[in-house]
Amino acid sequence: MGNGKDVIQQFVDRFVIAKRDYQLLDVLWVFSYCLPSKTGYEKHREDFKRWLGTVCKRNLQKKHNLSLLQIREKMNTFIGFINGMPDFLNYETYYEDAELLQEILMSKTYLMLSENTEQRLEAITSDLDEKILSFVLHYIPGKIQESLQKAEEFKAVNEFYNDKYMVLSDFHIQENKETGEISHFTANTREWTYLFNEMFDEELKEYRFKSKSYSNRSGLFLFSSYEQYAEHSFWQFGDELVNLGVGYWGFSLSAKGNVTIDFIIPKLIYDAIQPYKEKLPQIEDIVGKVSEITMEKEKADWALGDLAEDVEVVSEFSESDIEHSIVSNPNVLEDDLEVVGRQFPTAVGFIDILCRDKNESFVVVELKKGAGSFEVVGQIQKYMAWVHENLAGTKQVRGMIVVSTHDEQLEYAIKGSKFTIEIKVFGEEAPTLDNIKYCDNCGKPNRKSAKYCVKCGKELWL
Repeated sequence: MGNGKDVIQQFVDRFVIAKRDYQLLDVLWVFSYCLPSKTGYEKHREDFKRWLGTVCKRNLQKKHNLSLLQIREKMNTFIGFINGMPDFLNYETYYEDAELLQEILMSKTYLMLSENTEQRLEAITSDLDEKILSFVLHYIPGKIQESLQKAEEFKAVNEFYNDKYMVLSDFHIQENKETGEISHFTANTREWTYLFNEMFDEELKEYRFKSKSYSNRSGLFLFSSYEQYAEHSFWQFGDELVNLGVGYWGFSLSAKGNVTIDFIIPKLIYDAIQPYKEKLPQIEDIVGKVSEITMEKEKADWALGDLAEDVEVVSEFSESDIEHSIVSNPNVLEDDLEVVGRQFPTAVGFIDILCRDKNESFVVVELKKGAGSFEVVGQIQKYMAWVHENLAGTKQVRGMIVVSTHDEQLEYAIKGSKFTIEIKVFGEEAPTLDNIKYCDNCGKPNRKSAKYCVKCGKELWL
C-alpha cells in the first residue's frame, strides 16, 4: 500500500502517543479486531461502518464516560485518518493492510494500553468488579485447556484437522495466522453472565436494542418488502470489563451480512492483569462449579411448566436467535447431534454450524431466516466439499438448510446435489426448549416426539 505504513505510524505517534489519547487508541484497537473477511468488508462496507460506530460509542461511553459530542470528535479524527489512505484495505491488499495495522498498534501502543489497564485496576473499589475480574482470570485458563483437549480429541479421529484450538460454544481463541500466537479471546457474554450470576448470586443485566435490517441486502430478507429489525444485546458483565480496561465490545460481520455482537479480550491485556489474580477473591474448582451450574440449567429446561399449552407465539426472531438455540440444543435438529463449532472457519468462508452425528459423520448446517433462497444450495455445497476434502477422511458429509418457511424452489435445487442435503423448517417461534418443536404452519409448540401438530393437524418437519 505504498507509504501506508509511514502514514499509520505518523498518525499513531502524533495523535495517540504524543497526546496520550487513550480514547482514540481504543477506537483503533476495536477497528483492528472487528475487521471481517475481505469479502464481508467489500460487500457490506456501509454495514461495517454503522456497526463500528455502534460498538465504539458503547466502549467510549462505558470506559471513558464521553458525551455524544466528544464521541463524534474522536470518531471524526479516526475517519479522517482512514479517508486519508484511499487505497487502505482495498481488495488486493486487504489482509496485508489489516496485519500491518495490528503490528503497528502492538509495537507502538502495547505499553500504553497495558499501563492504562493497570491504572484502572489499581483504582478498583467495587466488590462486584473484583468478582468479575476474578471470574475472568480463573475461567479463561480452564477454557483454554478444554479447547486444547477437544482439539486433540478431534485430531485423533480427523487426521486432516490442523488447528491447535477448538471453537467452543462460549469462548473462541483467535490466533495470528503468521505466528500462531494467540492474539485475543472472544467471549459469549450471554453465557458468561449466566454463569457469573449463578456462581456469585448476582443479577447482572442485559441491555437489548434493535437494529434496522435492510430488505435490499443479498440473501438476508431477500423476499421482504418492508423494514425489519434484528435484536441484539449488550451485557452489564461486558460493560464492567470495558470500564476496567480489560476488553472491548466488538462485532463479527460475515460475508452474508450477518452481525454478531462480540466481547473481545486482547491477549496483551490478559497477560498484563495476571499479577492481580492473587489479590482477588479465589474461585476453587471453577471447572466443577461451572459443570454443576450447567447441569442445573439443563434440568431446569426440562421443567413440566415449559410444556404448558398457552406458550405465547413469538412473531419475529433473528437468525442469530436460531443459531444460538441450535448450538445450545442441537437435538432440536436431530437426536444425538453434537456441535463441533459455531461460525466454523474454513478456507472458503465460515460455516454457520458444523456438527457430527451419532455415526461420527459431519453435518454442515446453514441458516436462512426468511424463505430458503436456492442460492444457499451452492454455498452449503461449497462448505460440504471443503469438509469432505479436509476433515472427513472416511466419514460421510451431509447438510441441513434451516429455514422459517418451506420453499419449493429450494426443495428442487437440492435434488441436483451430489451430497445429501435436508431442509429443516422452523415455525414462527425460535426453538428455545429441549423438549418441544414448532409447527411450520401455525407456529404451535408441540412435544418433540409428536408427528402431527396438536392445533392444526399438519405433519411436522421437525
